[in-house]
Amino acid sequence: MSSSTLRDALRTREVGLRTRLHFSVYANKVGFRLLKGHRKLAHWGARRARAAAGKALIERTGCPVKIDPELGYRWIEPGELPGMDALINSCDGVVEGARPHLPRLGAEAPGRYRIAFDLLGDDGLDQRPELVDAMVSDELLACASDYLGGVPLLRRVAVGHSPGHEEPQGTTWAGSQLFHFDGEDDRQIKVFVLLTDVEDERDGPLTFLPAAASRDAVKKLGGRPVGPVGSYMRAGPYSDEAVREVVNPADLVTMTGKRGRVLLLDTSTTLHQGSRVHHGHERTVFMGVLQRFDLVHETPFNWIDPSRFADGSAQALALTPPRPIQRNFFFPDPLAESSATARRGAGSGPEEIEVERAAAA
Repeated sequence: MSSSTLRDALRTREVGLRTRLHFSVYANKVGFRLLKGHRKLAHWGARRARAAAGKALIERTGCPVKIDPELGYRWIEPGELPGMDALINSCDGVVEGARPHLPRLGAEAPGRYRIAFDLLGDDGLDQRPELVDAMVSDELLACASDYLGGVPLLRRVAVGHSPGHEEPQGTTWAGSQLFHFDGEDDRQIKVFVLLTDVEDERDGPLTFLPAAASRDAVKKLGGRPVGPVGSYMRAGPYSDEAVREVVNPADLVTMTGKRGRVLLLDTSTTLHQGSRVHHGHERTVFMGVLQRFDLVHETPFNWIDPSRFADGSAQALALTPPRPIQRNFFFPDPLAESSATARRGAGSGPEEIEVERAAAA
């Protein structure tokens, strides 16, 4: 690891020594490979079982939806995945119930949480099983198993509301609004469903480069910069100016379209940014996150009850994480009167709080 990376890690006092050392290794290319190898060995049995279950699921379904690794994304048209109509209708209920709370959420949230608000939380998700059902359908799990090498984990389900910014000049963009790579693993799938029409840049569309073009861009940029210590970003953020100097604007893909359009995106291999919503506009999107069981860097995940599905089924596997957490540990009710951000990890041990605090930075 570079000495500068280690010094930066040790100067960061918001997280503990163990977490700081993890990030100093994780940010280094060789260190990341070592961590990946360790995770594979540590979860050898689980990886083997999930690979076998994924293979059986692919054979049974025929894997009707596939993601080309050279692209790192796939658009989903109506009718390709079951449960999407029920998902959208359910999300409408979430948004309607949250609408009166939006002004207060905006006023209470710390700076980095004002980009997008999760309107769901663990209790809300538990009351809407149709959202989970859509994310663990045979067809979607077969797609993820094909791309990730085995039945994945459904680690995150959110209904995200992005409000407009008072001053949409480029100098105000920060964090995930700048181009970056997500760093939980070297591959993952995020499922995005538009819940409002996204017509142009004023609506803050997710913008990304396909995977092959992202690799080329990184070479021209001189490699991946180390993400901030404690951040979920393994690389980035890159400034708009730096990216647009080496990227053909025609290669950039934007998630625009009518309500109901679905995108499967590998945010670990595609350079991307989003949530640049301009004043007077807003954007609401459903998001589900499918990741490998042996992911390199754990970030906060939802409590999801796997007991509705038969033991050993692909669905039960997709809802059984390596370590249990209590309901509302990472994602308490976001509409409660006290700030959900302030209550994350309340009543939990210091190590768990440290992991969450680092991942949310």
